[in-house]
Amino acid sequence: MKIKGIIFFCLVLIAASCNNTAKVSELDKLFSSKSESLVNYADGFDIYHNDGVYKLDVYALNDPDKVFYTCYLTENSGYAGKENVFIIPSDSVAVLSATQLNAFDVLGLLDDVVGISESEYIRNKDVKKLLNEGRIQNLAANGNFFLEKVLEISPRIIFYSPYNINQKHPLVATELPMVPYYDYLETNPLGRAEWIKFTALFFNRMDKADSIFDTIVGNYNYYKELTEGLGQKPTVFSDKYFAGQWYVPGGESYIAHIFKDAGAQYLWADNKQNASFCLDFETVYSKAHNADYWRIVGTYPGGFSYDKLGAENDLYTTFDAFKNHKVIFCDSKKSNYFETGTLEPHILLGDLIFAFHPKLLPGYKPKYYYLYNH
Repeated sequence: MKIKGIIFFCLVLIAASCNNTAKVSELDKLFSSKSESLVNYADGFDIYHNDGVYKLDVYALNDPDKVFYTCYLTENSGYAGKENVFIIPSDSVAVLSATQLNAFDVLGLLDDVVGISESEYIRNKDVKKLLNEGRIQNLAANGNFFLEKVLEISPRIIFYSPYNINQKHPLVATELPMVPYYDYLETNPLGRAEWIKFTALFFNRMDKADSIFDTIVGNYNYYKELTEGLGQKPTVFSDKYFAGQWYVPGGESYIAHIFKDAGAQYLWADNKQNASFCLDFETVYSKAHNADYWRIVGTYPGGFSYDKLGAENDLYTTFDAFKNHKVIFCDSKKSNYFETGTLEPHILLGDLIFAFHPKLLPGYKPKYYYLYNH
């Protein structure tokens, strides 16, 4: 009888295993033929939906045609415990980037965030309050992660930014589910904002994300259409000299796209790079010293002034944009640019249009970029 019982128990296990395998294969079969993605502007990920199941594909950093990460998301608890399957909505996540946190805030999901990194740099007041109350834990400082604390709170998901896919993230050692999230690589301003759908997917907030994103797209395109057909487009360059080099945004970069949509002629628009590249001061000066405008993001104690900018480097005062008081400055600390700007590309665009072409937006009130013409 004991032997028969053991055999029966083994058969039950085998049958259960076969059923689980069938379930996973069913998920694969749902998406065996290419369906239409729910993502329209972003290049870094796609979302597909079929029969109550979502499929998320995240593409490799160095090869946009190669799928780097795939997972399935569903409300069907029958898939619980399967690899790369998340039962949604989730209720516990560690968020390792300030731009990601902003998406949680906009979607009303901050109560589901249990951990963040580098909390001393976070400016969101609600996040700070949750930190002080102990409802959110700081999981990293100075680039070092606190593995024991991560294991202690054990979030169901860790959203991380894989700056180098060839190197393992330190939190891999926790064996907790980690999901790559790199909105910062998107060069299309609307594509970067569309990562709000990525966040919403894990918490069953796709309808809300769609509504928010559709509003962003509508506002962005409204501003963009204002500059279409402009005959005269001012020239502009960006950033400053630092540590012996000038990091110039590539012609296919995020800010280059916004310059174009704002009706400006970016001096390195013909460059094919989508990230910043290094030039020496002389090379930048030879091309940009006669430019109409100069865009800078940074912060100064007490605020921006031409005296403070000129004090950094005497040669700055020789640029026409400096002499003519045509510097467009974004105070990154005061405006919270790096945390909130990603989901407000329409406002960034409106600010720049108002700086370049103020007559197109009479009475406009900038939020991020201000033209300092006094």
